[in-house]
Amino acid sequence: MPTIDITRPELIWPGKYDDNGNRVENRGTALPFQVIETIKEGRATREPGRMSDLFSFSAKQDGNNWHNKLIWGDNLLVLASLMEEYAGKVDLIYIDPPFATGADFSFTAPIGESGAEIFKEQSAIEVKAYRDTWGRGLESYLQMLADRLTLIRELLSDNGSLYLHLDDHVSHYVKAVADEVFGRDSFINEIVWQRTNAHNMKMRYYPRVHDVILFYSKTSSYTWNPPFGEFSPEQLKRYKPDEEGRLYTGQDLTVSSKSQTRRDTWRGATPPPGRSWAASLEDRERLWAEGLILVKTDGTPRLDGYKVYLDEKLGRKVSSLWTDISRVGNTSNERLDYSTQKPESLLERIISTSTSEGALVADFFCGSGTTAAVAEKLGRRWIACDLGRFAIHTTRKRLLDIPDSKPFEVLNLGKYERAYWQGVTFGETPTEPNQAAIAAYIAFILELYKAQGLAGSHIHGKKGRALIHVGAVDAPVTINQVNEALAECATLGQKELHILGWEWEMGMNDPIIKHAQAEYGIGLRLLNIPREVMEKRAVECGDIRFFDLAYLEAAVKPEGKGKRAVRVELQNFVIPDTDLIPDEVRDKIGKWSDYIDYWAVDWDFRHDTFMNQWQTYRTRSQRKLDLVSDAHTYKEPGAYSILIKVVDIFGNDTNRLLEWEAK
Repeated sequence: MPTIDITRPELIWPGKYDDNGNRVENRGTALPFQVIETIKEGRATREPGRMSDLFSFSAKQDGNNWHNKLIWGDNLLVLASLMEEYAGKVDLIYIDPPFATGADFSFTAPIGESGAEIFKEQSAIEVKAYRDTWGRGLESYLQMLADRLTLIRELLSDNGSLYLHLDDHVSHYVKAVADEVFGRDSFINEIVWQRTNAHNMKMRYYPRVHDVILFYSKTSSYTWNPPFGEFSPEQLKRYKPDEEGRLYTGQDLTVSSKSQTRRDTWRGATPPPGRSWAASLEDRERLWAEGLILVKTDGTPRLDGYKVYLDEKLGRKVSSLWTDISRVGNTSNERLDYSTQKPESLLERIISTSTSEGALVADFFCGSGTTAAVAEKLGRRWIACDLGRFAIHTTRKRLLDIPDSKPFEVLNLGKYERAYWQGVTFGETPTEPNQAAIAAYIAFILELYKAQGLAGSHIHGKKGRALIHVGAVDAPVTINQVNEALAECATLGQKELHILGWEWEMGMNDPIIKHAQAEYGIGLRLLNIPREVMEKRAVECGDIRFFDLAYLEAAVKPEGKGKRAVRVELQNFVIPDTDLIPDEVRDKIGKWSDYIDYWAVDWDFRHDTFMNQWQTYRTRSQRKLDLVSDAHTYKEPGAYSILIKVVDIFGNDTNRLLEWEAK
């Protein structure tokens, strides 16, 4: 048992201390980020036919060259990986961690132009996240939060604040944990947000209509811009219109020594020597609170005595009870059908109160992207992170719909996370996996694929009549590697080959499949190794599925007589694993394009980061999807690679590389 410090209260849970009484902490591992997409211009800003030069901006991350960041990955690893560059630099962190409902990652998604809806269940990786959070009950939830709160505090600037959004099941436990991490003196407020009205009064308990938001600061010098709300009907009743129609309350008096005396007498006190009422900030705040003001909002004396105009008042001071912000309604323009979606007005109040323009805001459970969207609209920089692939996709579309949105990047930990996992799981050191570790990794993947191991140069296993090649964790499968595996497969006299890979060289899929059949008479399948294989609990529960790469057909079409102006046309899209698609989804698909939710074009792909220069996508209000891009004109002649990215209704990416000679 741990040695308990009896001088202070402490919340203890199983696993908080080891057998020797040492505090158990998981600080994650710092890994390099991979920028997988850079977006400079959104659809809401783009004028038809106009395209900016995406390569005109620097990659530097300061001043006007800052890029907001949307990160896909485990937030513990993301927090650890941000530490070197951003420790002490984040001005506000809002997190809304999963509640104990099990439905935190589910949502309703519309399909095709009709808008017919399907219910999107949690993916295996999201199920794993829920299990890790609540798998052992409250103790695993508290441990998960304690680890992350420790890193969050280190990321916050001296002026920074944390807003921790919880429900009534866990808020009292989490407050004890947050007090321990931040210190009790850093606790500022417990905010009660009434998110809905009472309903179904037949329940044998008081209806649960509120959430709790815990507000902590890093230091006593936290940013604070006092929030003001709308006037209540009772307050408005005290106002009447003057001859110009302006609403006011109070009396008309002329400023004089006599009126000043009356004013002081009426307030029941005499001002300090050499001062008059409202001469200091404290006095003005007190007068605001009582509905009286003897100076204008710019601090100059008033000339109309007690008269107080409504349009010169800041509004009702907001308390810790928030009843004026409604949840996202069924008909709201904000609605994205995420069960955990929070209203923008809630984040507007938090961000406006605790940051100034240009500040850096972060959300590590970003869900549908409300924090990032509001930060963007309020002129703040932002970092948003989520484990769910579709959450990242939904947030990306939401940001693209904001007029004049700033450039942002989509990142992950990619091959670095996989290499670290391989080293930790199968090797002696996480950074230098040896041949034994690589062999153990291949055997593990083959076991998950239900295949047997074989000793070959490029052939690693066999499943039924098919031979298997397993791609490396830290590099894409190349066309050359596929050809080498095909040649070995042919030498062994086999007619079927499955390639399992994490990432793929551009230009793979249909061309190489046709080549395998024509050159070797071999049926070739290319299958993605899912990220879930790195999650122990997902593996234990049998949640691993290998999906064939989707087939995408597209063509470059010249615009006009020359070859400098071009458009891209999508011509076909096929998801091979239709047997894995629920019947209710297949029944609502009318044509191949109904499987596509979003697609984008990089007109000058440099074989590194996808530069999103044009995109189109479906929204709740705009279901039609353009299958032909806007025209793009190349300024210089030459050979160009055009990369097309398609995101299907399940949030999966498919790429197609096209070549074009501009003359």
